[in-house]
Amino acid sequence: MAEGEKRGGAEAHLIVLVGHAMGRRYLLGDEMVLGRGPQSPIEILDDGVSRRHCRIMRTELGTYKVEDLGSRNGTYVNGVRITDTTLQFGDKIAVGSQTILLFASRDRFEDQRIQAQKLQALGQLAGGIAHDFNNLLGVVLANITHLLSLDRLEEGVTRKSLAEVETAARRAVDLTNQLLAFARSSRRQHKATDASTMIGDATRLLRATLHRSITLVTEAPPGLTLIGDPSQLLQVLMNLCINAGDAMPEGGTLTISAKRQAIYEEKEGAPLLAPGQYVLIEVSDTGVGMDPETRSRIFEPFFTTKPRGKGTGLGLATASVIVRDHGGHIEVDSERGRGTTFRVYLPAAQVKPVVRPRITQDHYSPVRGTVLLADDEELVRYATRRVLEHAGVEVLAAEDGAKAVELYQANREKVDLVILDLDMPGLNGEQAFKRLVELDPDIKVIISSGYVLRERETQLRKAGVYGFLNKPYDSMTLMTTIAKALRERRAGS
Repeated sequence: MAEGEKRGGAEAHLIVLVGHAMGRRYLLGDEMVLGRGPQSPIEILDDGVSRRHCRIMRTELGTYKVEDLGSRNGTYVNGVRITDTTLQFGDKIAVGSQTILLFASRDRFEDQRIQAQKLQALGQLAGGIAHDFNNLLGVVLANITHLLSLDRLEEGVTRKSLAEVETAARRAVDLTNQLLAFARSSRRQHKATDASTMIGDATRLLRATLHRSITLVTEAPPGLTLIGDPSQLLQVLMNLCINAGDAMPEGGTLTISAKRQAIYEEKEGAPLLAPGQYVLIEVSDTGVGMDPETRSRIFEPFFTTKPRGKGTGLGLATASVIVRDHGGHIEVDSERGRGTTFRVYLPAAQVKPVVRPRITQDHYSPVRGTVLLADDEELVRYATRRVLEHAGVEVLAAEDGAKAVELYQANREKVDLVILDLDMPGLNGEQAFKRLVELDPDIKVIISSGYVLRERETQLRKAGVYGFLNKPYDSMTLMTTIAKALRERRAGS
């Protein structure tokens, strides 16, 4: 069966690697005509693209072919100008000077296999993460009970203990966020992703998972931006690193590095890797290595050299599928007794640096106003209320969405801002928001939650939600968000 054939459960897609709609994925039907203008199903803002530039169609055999429609600047597949040609999954189609499309598959069976492997990896992570959480909670409990046992609090001792509690809490927050990033399963979204940030996310999870006899080294300069789905690429990195850890039962060194790599001509062993700019991520270990026969089969689904019950053989096969779907390439270099190095090539992105505004005292200085706070967790309500009232804000507190709506009806003339926990029993935050909007279309609402799916956040923003407050938040984040919202309210914006 040809590579481009639409197999049972597989769908052909175009992913915009470079261009105005970068990261968007488009399902291919029987025919799609691409060009510059409103008739094109893909939004292309590129002066080098003709109005009817090229056509991609499915053949009677189930394969896909691309045909140039007499465009003035030509259509290129993997760097070669074509009149018409059959497409293979992984091909890169260039139209104009600023638009590159990836011809990719999305197989529902592969989606299920990727998710199953992710669950397996989460099981491997759980033991190490539980160990780390116990250590962090131990720091919190030891310091708090120590302070409670003192007859008289001394400022120096109190500050030192609270600083240790804060450090432990922030590490727990980071660990939870990285676990959520790895575990979440939302719609794929290819976008600009910083390689050093992704490696940092993996490192925080790995430190809780790898045996203490393994030294972890990272070499990833900031600013290396690639195009891909952050959650899936993190899964690739974790798969490679977990395998590397298993290959070093007596300890050793695991090195994760990243650099920019230009490919000027077809790379041996990677015919689908078109010339261009890539980010090369290398995962190297000093473990037992592999013989040639094992090395030739490691990307096969369900192939494993691990004992029964220690692995399913899905990790590297899953990594290979994900990398291929991103228009990249994965290869391995290994010898018995000399360790293993995996190299992952992923398309690089050209992204302008984001200049973040400098936080000044005015962002979190005392403000005035009335905030309606709804959260079903009493400790959260108490802590948030204490911070806000200390800053001079009046707080009305509700334990659920229904009580929040009731309080707003009774105090609507004085309430300037509403904070709603998203997941509450009975009337949840989203339902309460809809009720409040019916009462006052101009109401300003902030949603507070530990985790919101991208799709749900987009819908809530379109419905009029002012902003989001990610849990757990510290007092500085809380006050910066609240102060901005109250000042805008006062200014009538």
